Amino acid sequence: MPAAELKSALAANVGLVWVDMTGPTDEDVQVMREVFNFHPLAIEDACKKKQRPKVDDYGDYLFIILNPAAMVCDRPAFRELDVFLGRNYIVTVHAGDEPAIDDARKRVGRTAQTSSVSAGYLLYLLVDVSVDSYFAILDALGERIEEMGNLVLEKPTREQLNTLFRLRKALLELRRVSGPQRDMFNALTRRDLPLIDQRVLQYFLRDVYDHLLRIMDMIDTFRDAVTSTVDLYMSAVSNRLSQVVNRLAVITVVIGTLGVISGFYGMNFEQTWPPFPAPWGVSFALGFMILITGLLLLVFRKAGWY
Repeated sequence: MPAAELKSALAANVGLVWVDMTGPTDEDVQVMREVFNFHPLAIEDACKKKQRPKVDDYGDYLFIILNPAAMVCDRPAFRELDVFLGRNYIVTVHAGDEPAIDDARKRVGRTAQTSSVSAGYLLYLLVDVSVDSYFAILDALGERIEEMGNLVLEKPTREQLNTLFRLRKALLELRRVSGPQRDMFNALTRRDLPLIDQRVLQYFLRDVYDHLLRIMDMIDTFRDAVTSTVDLYMSAVSNRLSQVVNRLAVITVVIGTLGVISGFYGMNFEQTWPPFPAPWGVSFALGFMILITGLLLLVFRKAGWY
């Protein structure tokens, strides 16, 4: 929409104006500066990505940063969605294709058939879609954590430990973003914000806030599960090491005993038993060593060493 038509639509104050910007481009920045008269700091935040969720009140409008996410390679990939909320308009700014915008647009289409859509309600839809994207990530992380727990019980490997560390890092990143979004709702639910009609939106915003609380609880639960799985891995490795040491001890004792028996016949004795000339002497010595080996293995088996 040309800038002149956009100014006319805003001045008419009839219905809701939704401007969606991808980039933003230099032309988009000019529109934000000259048509909407946004603060330079807000425009700068909209142009710079990788920022934490927040709400800034500029009097005539609110500037809100959301962080929808998706699961990519066992870790959440966060995107930035900037929202300018005015009395009769809403401006969304994002770097590339944004699924949250598409989902919100579909829900607006269904809602518009039965009632009018306000800027505050559209903001609720964007926030709701962004927060709900975390549930899919947590479901994927939960399945992966459960899978790793089963693998650790079967056969612990170094790669499994690295995967557990990556999962814990992913949960920390998710909590780092979810925490500020929860704090953001403390600002959005204030009753001194004239741009958000609390009489209409308080139940919707409360529902999203409940979702955030559930997300935080799930994150804490999964972090405890990862920590428990790491402890299980350490215990399994320690148990395997103990078994290996025990088996090596058994082998050492057996070989040492056989060495003592065979070494006896290597001494410079003129006479020994069985006598050196005896034709059955070698058979007796070998049989005796086999008998001693069997007895040692039986003793160690009963002791649980292997």
